[in-house]
Amino acid sequence: MAAMKFVLIGHGSISRSYLDAFSKVPGAEIAGVVGRNAEKAAAFAAEHGIAVSGTELADVARRAEAEAVVICTPNAVHYENVMEASRLGLHCLCEKPLHISPEKQMEMIASCRANGVKLGVSYMRRFISHMGYIKELVDSGALGRITVVDVTIKHWREAAYYNSWHGTYEHDGGGPFIQQGSHIIDLALWMCGGYREVLEAKRFKAIHEIETEDHGYAVIHYANGAVGMIEASTASKGMTKEILEISGTKGSIAANYHEIVTWEVPGLEKPELAGDSPNPVLFERLAADFVRAVREDQPPFIDGESAKTATELITAIYAKAGDPLVLY
Repeated sequence: MAAMKFVLIGHGSISRSYLDAFSKVPGAEIAGVVGRNAEKAAAFAAEHGIAVSGTELADVARRAEAEAVVICTPNAVHYENVMEASRLGLHCLCEKPLHISPEKQMEMIASCRANGVKLGVSYMRRFISHMGYIKELVDSGALGRITVVDVTIKHWREAAYYNSWHGTYEHDGGGPFIQQGSHIIDLALWMCGGYREVLEAKRFKAIHEIETEDHGYAVIHYANGAVGMIEASTASKGMTKEILEISGTKGSIAANYHEIVTWEVPGLEKPELAGDSPNPVLFERLAADFVRAVREDQPPFIDGESAKTATELITAIYAKAGDPLVLY
């Protein structure tokens, strides 16, 4: 079978992760790259041995004989990328979040469906083995009725991080809730089957002089009846913490991306699962799943319908919170 050929849209740092991942997937090849600047796209292509580059997707896809694209552009640009690619009949694997607008997400999903192409989204933390096992336990009732689901995202970002498009509503869509937090918020929604409403939310500008928040919290009522807090921050100097805590009437589990840190499940021993959370492993699983979905004409593990809920919830958090309170 001939290799399935992809075009990278965008050639920033995240693109290199996809290049590495697809190089390890049998029957897949990055054959083209598209960028806004022809010289920069050509330089990236030459550096990585990619045969075709340019500024127009239709031209690059034709010359590369591509079936699909990998979208590695800023959050707000995903819309135009998916809409154009889907109209060209190209399958779309899109960086997270799918988009910053719930309404535009629906248009993207509809366009892919109308044009008969797959739409996958890179909420790849769902491929972590222990997260999958926790999902099975939640669904099986091993923890009883789920009562409390808390999410913590605490990071630090230097001022230079916000010198580009980060921290802007136009391009980023918000602050740490949508940029740093969307992966683990997606996990919480996946575990709980979605959400019902945002009960309370607050946003703050604690340190950084940016448009959006750099710290905030929200209280969520999830679809399975659980309640919980989401705390999201890039104003936590020295912190690198992302943890999901799930409690039910029979027990509790807390986990980060690397391991299960709390295990209180009556009748079940804490599993010894391989440490498979490093990003290269997860990118490879994401890439392999997307190739499988196209080849077998099946939905990707994380498709547009599944992925859109994270942006919907984060948008609802922002609406509930209103403008950030300036603390400096």
